[in-house]
Amino acid sequence: MDNYYNANNHPAPHMRVIIIGAGNVGYVSAETICGVHDVLVIDSDTSMAEKVKSSLNVSVLHENGSNPRVLKEAIEKHKAEAVVSTLKDDAVNLFICMMTKRIDPKIKTIASVNDPDFRIELTDEGFEGVDMIISPEMMTAEKMYRMAIMENVTDYEFVDSVGIGTAVYRVTLDHDIVGTVVLHFKLPEECAVFGIYRDGEMHLDVDTMEIRVGDSICVIGSKKGLAEFNDYMGVDVKAVEFVILGGSIVGTNVAKMLLKDKTKRFVKIVDSDPDKCRMLSKEIPEALVLNEDFKDPAAQRAEDLFKTDCLLVTSGSDDTNLLMCMSAERRNSKKVVTRYFKPEYKDIFAYTGLDTIVGYYRIISNEITRCLLPDDLALMRMKNYNELFFLHVVDHDSKFCNRYLGDVRIPSGIKVAAISRKGDIIYPDFDTMILEGDQLIVFTNLTRETEIKKLFGKNGIPEM
Repeated sequence: MDNYYNANNHPAPHMRVIIIGAGNVGYVSAETICGVHDVLVIDSDTSMAEKVKSSLNVSVLHENGSNPRVLKEAIEKHKAEAVVSTLKDDAVNLFICMMTKRIDPKIKTIASVNDPDFRIELTDEGFEGVDMIISPEMMTAEKMYRMAIMENVTDYEFVDSVGIGTAVYRVTLDHDIVGTVVLHFKLPEECAVFGIYRDGEMHLDVDTMEIRVGDSICVIGSKKGLAEFNDYMGVDVKAVEFVILGGSIVGTNVAKMLLKDKTKRFVKIVDSDPDKCRMLSKEIPEALVLNEDFKDPAAQRAEDLFKTDCLLVTSGSDDTNLLMCMSAERRNSKKVVTRYFKPEYKDIFAYTGLDTIVGYYRIISNEITRCLLPDDLALMRMKNYNELFFLHVVDHDSKFCNRYLGDVRIPSGIKVAAISRKGDIIYPDFDTMILEGDQLIVFTNLTRETEIKKLFGKNGIPEM
């Protein structure tokens, strides 16, 4: 196991973690943290257990992790400090966490939950044996919702614990800011531009860059600030009509989020399952629910499925989602937001030219990162997996302490995007004085690990 160090050059906290279930959530969770923590994966399925054993640097136990005897023996032998339950049954995941607390109350417990009804409210001390809940389906719904209501956004991430997030905005010919130098932007108060993607390359020294059609502008800010930047870019027609293909958990909750806003919106949900449609009609009476096979060209034409301000594709099949996205592109849909499950589908979706895609892999990775990795190793990741944010706490030994940001030599590929100071967020410029106790929110593309160590006292950031 490699040795990783935190921002004060001390070894990163090493934990002994048990992950129960080697499905999508369990596998990605193990892959994300195995470079930092000692991980044991438990799964009763032979093929899944073998896949984990052959591809990840983890221990594997081929047993039923929901069996209290197996769980107790695994915790004792592995000397577990955290248990993450990622089985398909939400109730079983909660049960495993509660059983874990009965075995050892000091163990940190994390349950993966998809059904919103099982997302019990947690206090700072957890609740009835569960310290934390990760909900990939609900996180996917939230992300797709944000990407849908902000017309110019192609990517979105938010960290509630810090109160800050990032969004990427695509520049088109119709935007008011084309030809404007970033330094001359009249930005909303609660956001800042930290980078620009141009021709596939991320640029961080952006103040003197003139915005071109095809650029993707990377902004950091509060939810309010990110929404205001969307409007600042220029919006020809506000999105008010939304079509959701698939009455899945994600589709259902995106519809609820769209209709919960004070903004008046029209939402249409299409699904081929009549029982599900009846349930959706009762659960979301404000939405128009259609019992149709949205893959059928006749239904597509009859219902004008692609003539909408934003099409959200939320089925549980990558192939179906890809087919519908390609159909929407041929029909010149204004905006399409879709999801995918398997990592290999990322390039396939990108090949179609669609960049408003939400990857299940990344959702899980970011969630487990927030639960089990220190913020000074990884806070959140962007679409390119090597691009991440981490937190640097400024102490009296820090090279930033009591210095103006402009006086600190920061290598290319690294940028201080924001500062958290006593609960307030500051978007710094060269004249910003860095004080002891500040938390620097730093972006890196991980290409300068030697410089990262020199500047922040790190011995590399794990490439998970």
